[in-house]
Amino acid sequence: MTDISPDDETKAERTPREWRIVWRHRYGLVLGLVVALMLGAWVAQSAARPMLWLLGALTVAALVWWGRYRWRVAREREALERVDLSEVDAMTGVEFEEHVAMLMRVHGYTAVTVVGGADDGGADVLGRAPDGREVVVQCKRWNNPVPPNDVRAFIGVLHSGYEGYEGIFVSSSGFTEAAVDQGEGHMVLVDREGLARWMSGVRVPQPPRR
Repeated sequence: MTDISPDDETKAERTPREWRIVWRHRYGLVLGLVVALMLGAWVAQSAARPMLWLLGALTVAALVWWGRYRWRVAREREALERVDLSEVDAMTGVEFEEHVAMLMRVHGYTAVTVVGGADDGGADVLGRAPDGREVVVQCKRWNNPVPPNDVRAFIGVLHSGYEGYEGIFVSSSGFTEAAVDQGEGHMVLVDREGLARWMSGVRVPQPPRR
């Protein structure tokens, strides 16, 4: 869970996770539905080989979705190039989650979804690493280093609601020495320096191979 102060109530106002996913992809879903309906109607009325045309319609829809995804990644890459750590320090917790999600998408992660909120279950971002493994990310846009109790809590998340996922913990202000010791072997810790390297594309954090 991402927090910068107890006054940050934005998360509690979010909609349920399933609707957030649908809302994020609303334009692609609508466009795909329209294309499928139009081609489906034409196939049903006039196509000599309906299965062939149905396959063509699905291919077109897939290409439209892929093109939209690549366009979005290109826009996010351009936006990230204009952000430095000083701007990260001015972000709200919600903005920091979105920032981390953008970093993931731009650097090869797929199926990236921001799920943080009052009912996030200890997870802020979900995704799939470039090698295919599922990851769960917790983000802290704090002014002080993360203490060990928060790392222990995230270990609990990994062993309960997100068993089988690899963990990545991103902190804009780093971790205490005790927190680093606590997280070793359980997750990838991305401190302030690691975040800066990630933002510059020098080093992209990925779960270690077990």
